[in-house]
Amino acid sequence: MSTEPQKTTALPVEALVAVALSNAIRDAVAMGEERLVLMLRFSALPRARRLGTQADLLREAWEPLNSTARVRSFKLPGGDLVAIGLPNAGDALDHHRRVLFSMLEAEEAEKAVHVLRLPQQAAAVMAAVEESLGMVAAMQAMACVEPQDRTVDEAALASAERGLTAADLSIFFRRQRVCWLEPGGQNSKLFWEDSRAELSEICERLLPGCDISLTPAFAQRLLKSIDRRQLSDIARPEELGDMRALALPLRLESLFSTEFLRLDSFMPQKRRHNLIIGLDAADVLAAPDLFLLARHFAQARGYRLMLEAASPFAASVVSSLRAGFNFLRLNWSEDFPAADSVAAAELRKKLSHTAEHVVLAGADRPAAIAWGWEMGIRMFQGRLIESQRSAA
Repeated sequence: MSTEPQKTTALPVEALVAVALSNAIRDAVAMGEERLVLMLRFSALPRARRLGTQADLLREAWEPLNSTARVRSFKLPGGDLVAIGLPNAGDALDHHRRVLFSMLEAEEAEKAVHVLRLPQQAAAVMAAVEESLGMVAAMQAMACVEPQDRTVDEAALASAERGLTAADLSIFFRRQRVCWLEPGGQNSKLFWEDSRAELSEICERLLPGCDISLTPAFAQRLLKSIDRRQLSDIARPEELGDMRALALPLRLESLFSTEFLRLDSFMPQKRRHNLIIGLDAADVLAAPDLFLLARHFAQARGYRLMLEAASPFAASVVSSLRAGFNFLRLNWSEDFPAADSVAAAELRKKLSHTAEHVVLAGADRPAAIAWGWEMGIRMFQGRLIESQRSAA
């Protein structure tokens, strides 16, 4: 994949403000510095309060915070307002809290006006940011319609999610090496390890007898729980202390989770490039705005991104969003076009990849590696690579 600068879709100004707020929260957590947070949640107010004169009066009451020393003010998409201040700005924030309370009914104020502390309540602030960006709505829109005859109920899934927090998942995660392999098998070199969960085995352990493939929304919930658990495991000091280059597939929304926030706060800036975040092409296409935000955040923090596609055709569809991906990961199958075919030649043009930026996964047979070599690919992952390195 070409690494030359490509035209990107700019984020709306308010979305960039939300990214800046997210970074401020993460920086406070990373440095362990105390911050006070005042929030005015217009989204929690009745419609009449969010519009017209009443809304204007609330914004006017907030306005002095925009020029208050030791306070940074943010306006999020949807209109919510957030101010972060140093501990010695507590009097100013408390004054504005009382002013806002006086302008609202007691019940309204309890829902819409909040004072929080960082880093202790970082997750609550991040949740508000996520909601303001429409992430909740985006995820709901992405959820597939579930069949009427569901094979997994809420109680069963809740039990499985609880089991994830206590179970030893190390046996369910597979780590495979991604290696450079020249034609003829010479000059093999390890680039990174790829870690991903075996969902079928986890389901068999935690949801015996249930076919979770029939309920896509439940599968997504379970995958997000797995993401959170794996991120928590990686954030342990003993893991971070010995962490080498690692590729980790994540759901888009997992990049904004409390667990990723914690991992980010522990990981030194100079080592973040060791974490390669894999994003599925289907997720990217289903929520392009959320992807743009996630990409902007990950790049700003120093992480590398990898586009994961089930086929070269799926990867080519993401061409308009591809800028910013450091790597492309294809999962080989016998359905791939022959390397000497017209279809393969067209794919070479569309993907515009280079050998250093494409990984061919599923290299379990010589035919996969042969196809990759003919297509100019030199990085491989799969059982055949594992067996060769074990023999070596």
